[in-house]
Amino acid sequence: MGSFLFFAVMLALSWWLRVNFAQIKGFIGEKHVSTLLQKLDPNNYILMNDIHIPKKNGSTSQIDHMLISHKGLFVIKTKNYKGLIMGSENSQYWTQVIYKRKERFYNPIWQNLGHIKTIQEFLGNPLDGVPIYSIVVFSNQTTFKFKVPFKKAKVIKSKDLLSVIQRENGVNLVSDSKRQKIQQQLSSLFVTDKEERKKQKKMHVANIKQDIADRILNEQMNVCPRCGGHLVVRKGKYGKFKGCSNYPKCRYTV
Repeated sequence: MGSFLFFAVMLALSWWLRVNFAQIKGFIGEKHVSTLLQKLDPNNYILMNDIHIPKKNGSTSQIDHMLISHKGLFVIKTKNYKGLIMGSENSQYWTQVIYKRKERFYNPIWQNLGHIKTIQEFLGNPLDGVPIYSIVVFSNQTTFKFKVPFKKAKVIKSKDLLSVIQRENGVNLVSDSKRQKIQQQLSSLFVTDKEERKKQKKMHVANIKQDIADRILNEQMNVCPRCGGHLVVRKGKYGKFKGCSNYPKCRYTV
């Protein structure tokens, strides 16, 4: 009886770990980056972690980390991935390779640009004239294979995070009063009650799943999920693919 119970518990634990592995891995990565960011001078960098910002469509955009500084606003996306990472700024999906196994994931530069757009819409006037820096942070166990430098974001390993932030040249571009206004407006979004915070996260995940379902449905109907244009068949270097008819203004591909 004892051995059967032990086997049942281990089986249940194994199933739970498989289901929650991605969330656990993401949490560990965000915690590591948060610990690094706490080493920055709090007088010069106001750190805010795990912020859920409301979007116009009623869903939310989850920001991993944000720094409000005199240099501007740093919006940081954590990707706790290992292995070989390949992709370009304009490709919809990137590729992770571990032991010859390939996995696709959504372009984190696009993802962070979406977060920045939500921040701009939410904050409004207080962000006027404030530089915004987009940073995507991967694990130190990552090997990058990028052919062309990025223009819209810095894609780095966690060991380089602090030096990249400190090397930004902007000095006193954002006044103390403006920094405080931004902080106050964002602080109003924090939910301190644990149960309410769980509900917030659950709703956020549900919204993401719905967005994915809507995107798939649009693709099946040959409608571009990004701009509403038509998806047409194109020929590329690696064969045929579907892309938005509004290219190059819209670079959405299937």
